[in-house]
Amino acid sequence: MKKTLLSLAVLLLALTGCTPKTEEDTIIVGLECNYTPFNWTTVTSESDSAVKIDEEGAGYCDGYDIVVAQAIADGLGKTLVVKKIAWDGLISALNEGEIDMIVAGMTDTEERRQSVSFTTPYYASDLVMVVKADSALANATTLADFTGTSVIAQFETFHDDLVDQIPSVNHLTPLNSASLLVNAVKVGEADAMVTEYPVALSITSTNADLAIVQFADGQGFTTSFEETTVSVALRKADTDLLADINAILADIDEATRSQWMADAIARKPE
Repeated sequence: MKKTLLSLAVLLLALTGCTPKTEEDTIIVGLECNYTPFNWTTVTSESDSAVKIDEEGAGYCDGYDIVVAQAIADGLGKTLVVKKIAWDGLISALNEGEIDMIVAGMTDTEERRQSVSFTTPYYASDLVMVVKADSALANATTLADFTGTSVIAQFETFHDDLVDQIPSVNHLTPLNSASLLVNAVKVGEADAMVTEYPVALSITSTNADLAIVQFADGQGFTTSFEETTVSVALRKADTDLLADINAILADIDEATRSQWMADAIARKPE
């Protein structure tokens, strides 16, 4: 009986022209969905770019990273599947086969390169500080202006490594998400947080009591080009996929990338 039912199901699929999806038809991206404007979570699909999170009741993920991930999936001829994973679990999820790629505002660092491969960068941005708008630090223009202050950054990011460039800094214990960092500044636990300019724009647009500090040329953090860019992370064994994604990224010009970021900032949740 079971064999007959299976045969009928196969016949029905053939007659309707439908075939069941296989793993080869999809590419699974992992990201925290909590790093606006690179990525965020919404309850409903509020834009054409939002993709349903592959977990019951988890909502949708949207943002710059999702637009990039969708472009990669389209270029590969695959359906994009989104997995929401905490920042510090992304690389292990990739290497354990839970996801196929990380598109999460992740920087290509020497330490991470020991366990994963990185594509060419898909975005570059400046490093800034976010402070209280009524603080004297809101008028800062150099890193030296933050001498002796309490500064915080996100856990397991190169931002946290930069904090020690500040003279006599009180380097606070890093936190796991941008929202926790913002709260630390708002309640006065930290004088400032380190982040990327697009993220700072997103933060201050919904927090009128916070301000962005951009540094004068040569007066900010000392970084390399790699440190101020973000790339797609892949398993080391996936060399063909690496080449394919690099080819897709090469076809996305800077004007398009900038427009995608501007659009993400404009549509981010309040």
